[in-house]
Amino acid sequence: MQDRFRRLTVALATALLVFSLAAPSFAEGRLAEVGSEPSAVPMIFDAAVMRPIGLVTVIGGALFYAFPVAPIMALTRPADIGKPLGPLVGVPVQFTFRDPIGHHAQ
Repeated sequence: MQDRFRRLTVALATALLVFSLAAPSFAEGRLAEVGSEPSAVPMIFDAAVMRPIGLVTVIGGALFYAFPVAPIMALTRPADIGKPLGPLVGVPVQFTFRDPIGHHAQ
């Protein structure tokens, strides 16, 4: 009985290994069919939902930088006052205003 269970376990493990190694080749074929052009739905979602959220993030990041962050940085490390500006304002500005609609750097 144990020998039968071992054989079944080995057979299932082997089949799982074979299918898991073959999965990337199946995925590559599907990616080639989809293509790199964005469809209309992600572009509409980006323009109608994500860009307004990006604008709110730009405004919120600028306000957060102006009031608590900049004065604290000016008092503690004046040479590094511009470092928080990139993540708080620069990245949302890039996302909202510079990236083409439907395409964003990951």
